[in-house]
Amino acid sequence: MSESLKARFPVDMQLHSNASDGTDSPTALVQLAAKRGVRVLSVTDHDSVLGVDEAMAAGRAMGVWVLPALEFSTRSEINRDYADINILAYGIDPHHSHLLELLQKIIDSRVEQKIRQVERLQSYGVDVPVAEVLSAAKGVPGRIHIAQVALKRNPQRFSSIRDVFAQYLAPDAPNSTYVVRAFSLQVEDAIEAAHMAKGIAVLAHPGIYTRMRDVDGAVRRMKDVGLDGLEVNYTYAQNRGHYDADNAEVTALITHFGDLAAELKLLPTGGSDYHGASKPGILPGQAGLTLDEWQALAEQVGWETPAWFN
Repeated sequence: MSESLKARFPVDMQLHSNASDGTDSPTALVQLAAKRGVRVLSVTDHDSVLGVDEAMAAGRAMGVWVLPALEFSTRSEINRDYADINILAYGIDPHHSHLLELLQKIIDSRVEQKIRQVERLQSYGVDVPVAEVLSAAKGVPGRIHIAQVALKRNPQRFSSIRDVFAQYLAPDAPNSTYVVRAFSLQVEDAIEAAHMAKGIAVLAHPGIYTRMRDVDGAVRRMKDVGLDGLEVNYTYAQNRGHYDADNAEVTALITHFGDLAAELKLLPTGGSDYHGASKPGILPGQAGLTLDEWQALAEQVGWETPAWFN
């Protein structure tokens, strides 16, 4: 394998399939990761475990350990300095009955929210049919599906997916079409749900929460209500708030949150946040953990290595 194709990290704990807002099927995602030399991964679809069984089966066939996981979205509460927060749940039971009931409520609310958001976008004269957006989502509909359809149907109006977000879909866009969901989880609810499903709760990408005044303070408050870990190693230069950041800026963010995790005795994790074509410039294993870091994490949490994995 050429060095350009080889993953920097053999463990990638944040990847997304087309069961939410990624473009690869769970099987294709695991195949790509395996081809790049990733040995351990988690498919962390948004508010969904629809792709977990397929990913785990593909992983076993290819010798890749797939840890069951998902990424919870949470309610923005600006008065509490909580905005846009995502909680990663790792090592969950993806068939836990109460978890599945909760996720169905969230998915139903997401569908209703996205329909209303599309209707707002239409009010600005953007050609974006609701049926086409829902069809583009193989699992859970997200803003990325709205952006994809808007870009395809309005090439004279938008230059890229990022441009659609900047003009209309971001909460702080000048013509924001953001709609509050009828049902959503508070941060504490997401942490509790991760534990209910026999997993651990990890704050995703702490450096991207640009609408929050004091992220470190929020991490401390989340720790007090059961947060287990912090995603330390992350592709900041390809994500909001830090697009095109240089190596020094990215290193400073990773170092800062690594130090915070150590101070608060939070488990450090890492992931690329790969989404396929919907988030260009990121590949599986571009951020994550070393095998030594993974083994230390797995031992601390109590995740047993599958008998077939070597």
